[in-house]
Amino acid sequence: MLFFLILQDTTFFYKSPTKAIILSLTIPAGGQFYNEKKTKGFIISSIEVFSTSLLVYNAYQYQKYKTENYYWATIGYFITFLGIKMFSMLDAYIDANIINAKRSQIELKEKIRF
Repeated sequence: MLFFLILQDTTFFYKSPTKAIILSLTIPAGGQFYNEKKTKGFIISSIEVFSTSLLVYNAYQYQKYKTENYYWATIGYFITFLGIKMFSMLDAYIDANIINAKRSQIELKEKIRF
């Protein structure tokens, strides 16, 4: 229920860049879905979930076997996960600002026409 309240935007169809960042941080590709970029959201969320599962798998294997290969693979997948998360947050922020700029232009053109 709380998730749907967060997604509701009451500011005249403008997208909040801060809300987009927070959603991307907490939910895989949440900011992309908030910005109504569904294809991009599915791609980013699937990469993020796949990267997280590989991270967890390699961390488990390292705990089980204590080999150096699993250790470095775990670190590599953790860095990949952080990179994807940072990209997702930055992309959601930029998309929200672009959406707001386009909607401001449309509103301005409508006001000028009378």
